[in-house]
Amino acid sequence: MVQVDICKDKQGMITGYKVSGHAGFAEEGMDIICSAVSALTQAPLLGLERHLKLKPSYSVNQEDGILEVALNSAPTDLTQAILQTMVYGVESIARQCPQYVRIQEHRR
Repeated sequence: MVQVDICKDKQGMITGYKVSGHAGFAEEGMDIICSAVSALTQAPLLGLERHLKLKPSYSVNQEDGILEVALNSAPTDLTQAILQTMVYGVESIARQCPQYVRIQEHRR
């Protein structure tokens, strides 16, 4: 199962996220659920870096299927637009395929 953990601050603003696991829907390289979640969770990193010119912290462990991303500056309306769009996409997949994708929010 793919687990997506969304980190929010006390005001409810997204400050980072962690994606871990594999969906197990199909064999590696053919799993459309893993591919969809991967694309949805990698795209915000590109938006933060290339469009907003931010430098979020991130780490990738392909072998274990882990991506962690954290803002290094205070969240803004623009970072939230990018990150919340990712959340909407992952939530949509989780609703359609709850046995393969789970999303949780954590307040810090």
